[in-house]
Amino acid sequence: PSGPHERKHGPRGYLDDGQYKPWLRDEFDYGCIYCECREVWFPDQSSSFSVEHLRPVSVAEPGLTDYDTLAYACCQCNAARGASVLPFDPRDGPHLEVRRDGTIRALTLAGAGLLDICKLDRPELNEFRSLILDVLGFLHIAEGEAADLCRRYLAYTSSLPDLSKLRPPGGNTRPEGIARSAFALR
Repeated sequence: PSGPHERKHGPRGYLDDGQYKPWLRDEFDYGCIYCECREVWFPDQSSSFSVEHLRPVSVAEPGLTDYDTLAYACCQCNAARGASVLPFDPRDGPHLEVRRDGTIRALTLAGAGLLDICKLDRPELNEFRSLILDVLGFLHIAEGEAADLCRRYLAYTSSLPDLSKLRPPGGNTRPEGIARSAFALR
């Protein structure tokens, strides 16, 4: 990101952190906070993503999880990170830059730490990013059906949650965010 992430949702009080997932999907634009892969790029879409604790559960204070300490990550990045403590809040940027060849360059020392912890420069991911960038570059200049394909590839998943129907047990400290959700704006 080019700057700090400002939360648009504020659900509170869920006992199971997984119940925050619909909110986090929308909060992080249906993509991984680390590698920025989008749900629509995965065959299982949201099943390939999980609730990410920015502070590992093993070092967090016991009790209810605060929504603002959660993020949305693909299962690969979540597993790669494990219980490592992050060198900074990944919602604050810019610390990393994606190069045209799909590799990632650290812009700061903290970015280098995140690159290492989450293994964001693994060869398969670099190759995937390179392919995505090439395809999107081609489709971006295309017209007709190819341009439609580009829009579909960058679009949101068809399974957008209707956040207005959810009732967090502790309420929602940012109810105005529901009107800015992907479901409301589609």
